[in-house]
Amino acid sequence: MLVAGDQGVFAFAPDGSLTMQISSADVYPDRILRLRDGSLAVIGWGDGGAALYPLDLEKKILGEAVKIPSDAYNPMRGDEKYDLYYVSGVYLYGYNIAEERKDKLLNWLDVDINSGNLSDVYFREDGSLMCVLTRYRNDKVQTELVRVFQAPYDSVPHKETLTLAVIYGYDIYDAVVEFNRHSDKTRIQVLDYSEYNDQENEDYDAGRTKLLTEIMSGQMPDLLCLSQMPYRQLAAKGLLEDLYPYLDSDKDYKREDFFDNVLKALEVNGGLYQITSSFNVATLIGATSVVGDKPGWTYQQLQDALATMPEGCQAMDMYTTRGDLLQTLLCTDLNHYVDWANGKCNFESQDFIDLLKFTAQFPAEIPEDMEWESSATRIAEGRQMLTTAYLYSVDSMIWNDAQFGKDGCTYIGYPTNDGVGSFMSLESGYAMSAKCADKEAAWSFLRTFLDEESQANAWNGIPISKKVYQDKLEDAMTVEYEKDENGEFVLDENGEKKPISIGGFWQEDGTEVQVYAMTQEQADKLWEAVTTCNKVLEQDDAIYTIVFEQAQAFYSGQKTAEEVARLIQSKVTIYVNEQR
Repeated sequence: MLVAGDQGVFAFAPDGSLTMQISSADVYPDRILRLRDGSLAVIGWGDGGAALYPLDLEKKILGEAVKIPSDAYNPMRGDEKYDLYYVSGVYLYGYNIAEERKDKLLNWLDVDINSGNLSDVYFREDGSLMCVLTRYRNDKVQTELVRVFQAPYDSVPHKETLTLAVIYGYDIYDAVVEFNRHSDKTRIQVLDYSEYNDQENEDYDAGRTKLLTEIMSGQMPDLLCLSQMPYRQLAAKGLLEDLYPYLDSDKDYKREDFFDNVLKALEVNGGLYQITSSFNVATLIGATSVVGDKPGWTYQQLQDALATMPEGCQAMDMYTTRGDLLQTLLCTDLNHYVDWANGKCNFESQDFIDLLKFTAQFPAEIPEDMEWESSATRIAEGRQMLTTAYLYSVDSMIWNDAQFGKDGCTYIGYPTNDGVGSFMSLESGYAMSAKCADKEAAWSFLRTFLDEESQANAWNGIPISKKVYQDKLEDAMTVEYEKDENGEFVLDENGEKKPISIGGFWQEDGTEVQVYAMTQEQADKLWEAVTTCNKVLEQDDAIYTIVFEQAQAFYSGQKTAEEVARLIQSKVTIYVNEQR
C-alpha cells in the first residue's frame, strides 16, 4: 500500500510494516495517481504551487515537477484516454500531460449534479461514472450514489430551457439541481462566467466584464444572479422584470410574509427587480453607556461621543484606513448619491461633505510594523470606541455582545445624516430578464428562494421570511441544562439549573468567556437591528475610483471638501449618464 503524507510517500507491506519512505524537502505530497501509461505520480505542493511529480519506486525518488492546470485542485486518476481528471467549477476536465491539453468533458449541472457536493468520482470500464454526493439538508447529512452514463438523445425527455447567468454561482447550484430534477416542463441552464476569468494573468474580473458586455449588446439571459452586478443600473435601463406582480399573484406568498424593510431596500422606483432568500447586516457597535441605546447617529454625534472617551481613544478598529472607510460609506449610501433612473447625483450634499471630513481623520495606510491588537482588548482598555460587527445569522448577536460584557452594546451603525447607518449584504440576489422567454416558468424557479425549506437551509444569513426567522430565533433562545449520570438536572449554589454553554472564547489576558443561549433582551435588540436596516450594499468600482482619486486633493489639503464634492459631482454625473 502506498500512502502520501506531509512528510513524503510511504510504502507498507501486507502485515502493516513500513517498507519504504520517499521524501523531498521541497515537496509536500497530497495524493498519488496512476497515469494513462500506468506509471505513478504524486500531486504535491512545491515552491511553484501544485504540480505533478513522477514517482520512481526503484530509485526511491520523486522526479522533476510537471506542470498541471492551476485549477486542478483535486485531480483524480487517469485511464487510457487521459493522464488525469479533475473538477473545476461546474465542469469535469480530462488532462493530457504530453500535449498540455485539457478537454471539457461534462457540465455537472447538465446531469443534475452540484459539483460542490461531489465527494468522489469513480470511472467505470463501461464509460459511466459513479458519483458520491454529500450535502447538509435539514440539519442532517444526506448522501447519494449517482450513476452518470451516456444515452441516445431521443431516449431522454426534453424540456424548455431558460438560461441563468452567474459569476461563481456555487450558492445557487443546489437550487438549480432541485428545480431541474422536479420540473416537468422547464430546465435551467447555468452559464457560469467565472470560467472566463484569467487566473494566469490574475484578471479575476474578466468573466464579469464579458457578461456585462454581452448584456449591453442585447444578449440578455433569461435569469441573472446579481452578485457583482450593477443591479440598479440594469433595472433603470429596463432590462429587469418587476417581480412584485408575480409575488402578489402567487397563491402561497404575500408581501407581509417577508421583512418589509428588506423588500423596500431592494426596490428601484417602487419596483422589485430582485429577490433573495437571506441577508447579512454589517454595522458598527459600541458600549451602550457611550453611544446610547438607540441605533442611528450623525457624524457630529459620533464626534461628541468620542470626546467623552479617554485621551488618545480611536473611533474604530486599528486597521481602518480612509480608503477602506470611504468605500464602505459610499457603498452604504450609493443609492442616496446616485439616481440611475434619472441620471442625477447628489455629491454636493452636506451628507457627502461630512463623509469626506470624517474619513480624513483616518490614516492613508497602516504601517507594516504595527503590532496587532484585538478590538476586544482595545475596547476594554478604553483605546477604541467602536468595532465592526456582522449579523451572519440569528445567533450572531450573542457572540457580538460577549465582547462588551455586562455593560452591553448598541448596534449604532455607521454615521449618517439620514436613518441608521447599517447595511445589508446579500449572499445573492436573483432577477428575471424583461425579455425572458417564459416569465411564468422563470418565476416558478425564482419563487423557490422564498419557500421555508430553502430559507431554513441557507448556510449563511438571516432569512427574509418572518416565520423562518422566528423559528430560528426560538432555537437560539432554547436553553439546555446540565444533567448528571442519572439524568437529573445539575443545580448551582442557588439551587438553579445550570445552563450549558453553546461555546466560548479566550481573551488576550487569558480570561475565558462562556457564551449561552440568547436572552429576550438580546432577541429584542436583534429585531431592532434587523428591522431598522434599510440600505443594501451596492458597489460600483468606477464610481468609487472617481471619488477616491478626487478625494486625495482634500486629504492632502490642496482643496476644500466642498470643492472636491463639486468635482466628484461633475465627473460621476457624466459617467452615470454615459452608462444609462
